[in-house]
Amino acid sequence: MQQKTVPVLAEDVFAIMGDKQSVQILTAASTGLRSSSNGVGSQTKKQYYMRLKRLVDMGFIEKHQSVYKLTTFGTIVYDHLKTMEKIVPNYWQIKSIDILKSRQDFPPEQKEKIMNEYIETSKLKDVINTTHLTSFSVVNQFDDLIVEVLKVLDNAEREVYFATRYYDPHVSAKIFEKFAKCVTIHILDGNPEQISVESRLAAIIRTPPNRETAEMVKKITRSSRFDLKRLPELPLSFMVVDGIQVVYDTANFINPEQFTIAISKYDDAYMAQQFIEYFKILSKDATTPKLLEEMRVRSNR
Repeated sequence: MQQKTVPVLAEDVFAIMGDKQSVQILTAASTGLRSSSNGVGSQTKKQYYMRLKRLVDMGFIEKHQSVYKLTTFGTIVYDHLKTMEKIVPNYWQIKSIDILKSRQDFPPEQKEKIMNEYIETSKLKDVINTTHLTSFSVVNQFDDLIVEVLKVLDNAEREVYFATRYYDPHVSAKIFEKFAKCVTIHILDGNPEQISVESRLAAIIRTPPNRETAEMVKKITRSSRFDLKRLPELPLSFMVVDGIQVVYDTANFINPEQFTIAISKYDDAYMAQQFIEYFKILSKDATTPKLLEEMRVRSNR
């Protein structure tokens, strides 16, 4: 049988995974399927050869001398199939983790301990780990980090803790937008003096681009819902949204100012609380900008 690979779409892969007879052939090929075989399982000769040819053409299987074996692509798909075989029968056990996560009467650290103990003692130890308990993503490029920060920040409805060593006008605009929607904003500014948050706010007040922006900045600097402190030696950037979503970058110890990698956790109240506590610890060594002090003195007169 000559291999003639055809383009593979995602729906083709799912169709193969959902076809029991194709899975039987993949399983046989995982240990070596002899070309002299006339079938696998209860398939007829016609069903077998039709599916075998399709799997070869799609690049799941290839022939080595007289034996059909899984390709690298086929091995990856087959590994996912084996994982699903372990997960599906334990659906309700996995569902219990979601139920525990949604309960409000357990402290976050206790939830994490219970879930970890459950995984360690269950049959799912080899297929589920702590990274499956919360949705997350890894960001490798700084431009992608800005997109990620905007995406998470857009979810804010109550409170944002934002420790930053970077400046981006789109993020600043989103902060303004969220403040206008009654979100409480805490900022720990680690930018250089010339591009500090205080300097940018002062520039807007001094030379406003328009009246609306100027009024918004004045309102922000006088509001108790806006907390700004400066810490030039900020060790890393991170953001916590509504006590459950976290975005943080990792420190580059050779060049602390260079972005390396960032991680987003979309559903991790325990980690969010840890970063909020870290924010408060860092704030003890931070200073309140003179601009805020002056604006608030004027508003109290």
